[in-house]
Amino acid sequence: MRRAYSCIAMLVLFTTTPRAQVRASELGSVSQTIDGTTITIRYSRPRARGRSPLFGGPVVKWNEVWTPGANWATTFTVDKGVTLDGHRVAKGTYSVWMVVRKSGEWTMVLDPKAKLYHMTPPDSNLAQIRFAVRTQEAPFADVLTWSFPALRMDGGTIAMQWGTTLVAMQLGVEPSLVNTMSPADAAPYVGRYDYSEFDSAGKATDRKVLTVLYEGGTLKGEFEPKDPYFLRFALVRIAPDWFVPGIYDEHGDIYEVLRPDMVVEFGRSGDQVTTLTWRDDQDAVFAKGTRRP
Repeated sequence: MRRAYSCIAMLVLFTTTPRAQVRASELGSVSQTIDGTTITIRYSRPRARGRSPLFGGPVVKWNEVWTPGANWATTFTVDKGVTLDGHRVAKGTYSVWMVVRKSGEWTMVLDPKAKLYHMTPPDSNLAQIRFAVRTQEAPFADVLTWSFPALRMDGGTIAMQWGTTLVAMQLGVEPSLVNTMSPADAAPYVGRYDYSEFDSAGKATDRKVLTVLYEGGTLKGEFEPKDPYFLRFALVRIAPDWFVPGIYDEHGDIYEVLRPDMVVEFGRSGDQVTTLTWRDDQDAVFAKGTRRP
């Protein structure tokens, strides 16, 4: 009897345990957050498995409407509106398709009907977002891959690659901060400030001169002697008289905004800006400055 119960228990175990599924094109996803906007691509990842050519042969035919993935259509989800190669894409989830061509540009298609099988592409309709994309040669990738190979403060690059074919699109997000000011708004802050940092005991540990200048529509700061990390940095306004530092890369683009790590508050005497105070992410003061005459 005990042996019979053991057999029944084993039978129940094997019939109720979920079976692993090994697929030729395993499910994958990639997600990226840029300045508060999250972009997610979900797709199945076909492998080349020695098949050649991938495009223009039996795998993906020329002029085919193809989802860049496998099984269910690849989906593109954004939780805020973005742009792709300058084309507006509203918040939501879309199925992703490409019209592949032997020569010239391909066509990128985003369809608001997201749950579609890869063998049943949608007909062209007015609700779709369609635009031309270019292909380029790249090192061989056996598994189809979506990625974000480059990021900026206001967007980045989205790339799809399979085999030696790569399609890259420029992504733009709505910035949460604006780093430009009018000359009239910037004028009260421009000047030179005697700047001192303090230790936990309130003792001055470093004295510098901070020059605040207006350049290219942006309020900027520069230390003397030069700071190896900040060099010339942006002052990005977050509230009246409150700013956060923005760090430039070698191309002159802001790649990091130090919020909430550092906040700069300018103090006024009447209409004249006379002081500045630097606070850390715990609102503790670690540096102060006084405007030079």
